[in-house]
Amino acid sequence: MDPLTGNQEKLPDVAGVTECHRTVGREWFKKVDDMSDRKKATKGLSLLALGIAATIVLAQGQNSQPSKTRADATPPLIQNMAGEWNVTQRMWRGPDAQATDLPPAVAHRRLLGAAILQEQMEIAPEAKGDPFTRMSYFDYNAMTRQYEYFSIDSRAPQMMNERSYEGTTQHTADDQEAISLSGGIFVAPQWGDSKNAAFRYRIVIGPVTQNRQVVRLYLTPVSGDGGVEFLAFEYVYIHGW
Repeated sequence: MDPLTGNQEKLPDVAGVTECHRTVGREWFKKVDDMSDRKKATKGLSLLALGIAATIVLAQGQNSQPSKTRADATPPLIQNMAGEWNVTQRMWRGPDAQATDLPPAVAHRRLLGAAILQEQMEIAPEAKGDPFTRMSYFDYNAMTRQYEYFSIDSRAPQMMNERSYEGTTQHTADDQEAISLSGGIFVAPQWGDSKNAAFRYRIVIGPVTQNRQVVRLYLTPVSGDGGVEFLAFEYVYIHGW
């Protein structure tokens, strides 16, 4: 009997409160006469029950082990790209154009949550040229089984997104195959003699081999008669500086 309401007593139904605990609670109520003491007793017993439940939940959490850590799920290619890099940049304005050397750069790459590679590229401290910042993010989407790449460059501030083909498997540590990711439409304010030139774009990320990696950006002019894809930018990364 609940000593406060006169109804059939019902102690808190919380996981971990056994019949033994309930019996102790009933005996406790029988020994309490003063109404204020009964209120204190009710509060104290509730706290006791919650404490037991919290202990059980904590023990269950400690016993459970994740089947795979986030770092283990990250492809070796992405893990190997982390660190400090010297970058040599070149560009081509068309299929038959000569390469133009761009100022050397440095790239700071780090893993976010052991899953996403963040890169910040800037002009090298000793280089001559206009300062710039290029940010990019690279990850593997296990749900769609696609590599995903996002970048934006202060020299031509437009967001660029690329994805590999659906069902692309993760590359192993020994895999030396480059990854091709296709994007949408990029509009260059000035490209040679053309203004507001539109291109489809595709990025190819090579493997990290002997502390060296090559990333290439290909463009295809968007025109009525169909354009020819050409290598537009090449970034050669050398690890350590």
